[in-house]
Amino acid sequence: MQGVGAGRSAQRGTSGATTGPRGAAGPHNPEADLARSAPPNPYRSSVTLMLVIGNIAQFWRLTRELDINGLRESLERPVNLRVLGSDRNVALRVARLIEPDPAASDVSAGVLGELSRERADLYIAAIGGPLEAEARRALSDLSVSETPLVLVQTESAVGMLVVGIPEDRVVTLGDADPDNEARERLFKALVHAASEVMLSAGRRHPLLREPVAEHLIRDTARVNAQFAALSSLPANLPLIGGLVGDVADVLVLTKNQLLLLFKLAGLYGRDLQLGRQLLIEIVPVVGSAFLWRTTARALVGLLPSLLGVVPKTVVAYSGTYLVGQMARYYYHYGDKPPPELVHDLRSEGTRLARETIGRLRRG
Repeated sequence: MQGVGAGRSAQRGTSGATTGPRGAAGPHNPEADLARSAPPNPYRSSVTLMLVIGNIAQFWRLTRELDINGLRESLERPVNLRVLGSDRNVALRVARLIEPDPAASDVSAGVLGELSRERADLYIAAIGGPLEAEARRALSDLSVSETPLVLVQTESAVGMLVVGIPEDRVVTLGDADPDNEARERLFKALVHAASEVMLSAGRRHPLLREPVAEHLIRDTARVNAQFAALSSLPANLPLIGGLVGDVADVLVLTKNQLLLLFKLAGLYGRDLQLGRQLLIEIVPVVGSAFLWRTTARALVGLLPSLLGVVPKTVVAYSGTYLVGQMARYYYHYGDKPPPELVHDLRSEGTRLARETIGRLRRG
């Protein structure tokens, strides 16, 4: 309910709800509705400002611990996506879904079984009909190699037995499927099969950026939710348990969110060598999300440890989701997301968090 309240407060405007730096709106305070004509409370303002400044100082400290140069090298590393089809036409169709420009050399097309010296960071096998023996052997070799493989099959090829390829890496394309629908299914499979390869590929190919960004945000939110649940366990230990859990929780979650911000910046073409400048640029955009998360986690921390596990997990997921989506919007459109969208994103993050908790409970 805290996320919904904060979103509704944001919808009413920001003229009187911001006490810290631009974008650092605090959670809705019901008492403020009863005291609109009262003079501002300097103590309350100073507490909010200290929370924002504390977050920024933590950013600088944790940023130095991140391997930004390694991330930059990974993003800028050339990658090759190789589409091998049962025939050249089906291979070209799939290749053009990834990159419409036929001159793009890092997305190439060929035929299964034909001799080729080209190597790839990710293979896509495009099957449009029965395979010759040589093509079957080539596909079998790809399915057991260390290089990630995604299988794309047309409707006429459905039902072929392909051993060693998980179902989430198999995509079926209809002959009449619109390109946008075909891309959505294909890109989802590519990201799940080779997320690091697709991070670098997304930097170079704009069509890939949105699905890669969505995967990064949800994956980081899921990892943070899992860690928040585990970090609540030490709170059951006497004396030092709660302190150890809270400190580890805050440090790890914030570091993961910082790494997410840098990955999104690099994905959308920003120069990661400008590390501090990037943070100065993005903090006013996502600062309100960090402040909301800090306040919510502080209130959850007042609950007994066993009762606080689920709320902590929800806050960790939804807070990370909100930070990532606000940064994604900024890097895509060049502006802060409107308050109405922030409210919707917070609600969506809470919904996804509860779904994630349900899956974790089911094992």
